[in-house]
Amino acid sequence: MEKHKPFYKIINEICNEKNITQKELSYGWIKELIKDGKKRHIIGYQLDLNSTTSYNIASDKFATYAVLHENNISTIPHKIIFNPKTRSAYYNQKFLDEAINLLKSSNNKLVIKANNSYEGKDVYYCSTEDEVRKIVSKLFEDNDTLSACPYMDIDYEYRVIFLSGEVIYAYKKKKAYVVGDGVHNIGELISIKYDKMNLPICKDLDLNKIPLKNEEVTVCWKHNLNNGAEPILIDENDKYIEEIKKVAIQAGNAININFASIDIAVTSDEKIFVMEINGNVCMNKFSEIVPSGYKIAKNVFEKAINKMFE
Repeated sequence: MEKHKPFYKIINEICNEKNITQKELSYGWIKELIKDGKKRHIIGYQLDLNSTTSYNIASDKFATYAVLHENNISTIPHKIIFNPKTRSAYYNQKFLDEAINLLKSSNNKLVIKANNSYEGKDVYYCSTEDEVRKIVSKLFEDNDTLSACPYMDIDYEYRVIFLSGEVIYAYKKKKAYVVGDGVHNIGELISIKYDKMNLPICKDLDLNKIPLKNEEVTVCWKHNLNNGAEPILIDENDKYIEEIKKVAIQAGNAININFASIDIAVTSDEKIFVMEINGNVCMNKFSEIVPSGYKIAKNVFEKAINKMFE
C-alpha cells in the first residue's frame, strides 16, 4: 500500500523526532502537520512549499521548456501537440506536422510524452512518422496535450534536489545494462539480470547477439530507476557536478519553485541540458536500492520540513 512506502515512513519518523503532530485527512491523501501553532500540509508527495504557479509549470513538460527557454537556460527543445478532442478551438494539423518535422530533423529519433508524465510513464521513443501518429493517437485517449522532443544520446542523467535556491543533494543515473559472459545472448542476459522487469529495450538492440566476456551493453533507453537504471553516488570530484549544480539553480529559480527534483542530462558529446523539473520529490526507489539511500532521503525531507515551519 502507498502508506507503507519509504516516503511515509520517513515523514512519520521526522514528525516523531521533531514533536510535530500529524493528522490524516481525506482518507490519508492529505497529511496535516502541526507545530508551534503552525499548520502545514503534504498531499501525496507534494510538500507545502511551492506556489500553485510554480508547481503547475513543473508539472507540465512543455510549460517547463517554455519558461527555461525564455530564460536562456540550456534545455531540450520541445514541440507541443494539442488533442483535437479537448482543445479543438486551438488545435490544427500544424502542431502534429511540427512534431513530424522535428522527427525528420533529429535523425528519426523522437520522444513523445504526455505533458504531465512522471517516472517515465507515457513516454515513448519513435523512429518513423507512422510510429509518431500511432503514439500520439494512443496518448490522446487520456491526455489533453503532449510534447515531442528529440531523442538524445545521454551518458548520464543527474537528479538534483533543489530547496530554496540551493542544491541539497544530487546523484546520477546510468541506464540499465548487461555484462557479457561470452555464452548467453543479450536477451538471455536481460532475463537473468532483470528477471520480470518490463524494460523499454533500445530500439536497434540485437537480442540474439552474444557479447564478449566482460563487454558492457546498454539495454534500455530510459534513465528511470523503475526501468532498471543504476543510481550512482557522486562527490565534488565528479567532472560535471559544479556545472550541473549551477544549471539546476538557474532552472529552479527561473520557475520560482522552492522544492523540486531537477533532471539534467549530460550527452555523449558532453553537452548539458535540463530535461524536466518535478514538484513532487519522490525518493522511494532510491531509498530501497541504495545502501545509504534511506538515510540520504530522510536528510532531504528533514531539511524540507524544517523549511516548511520557518
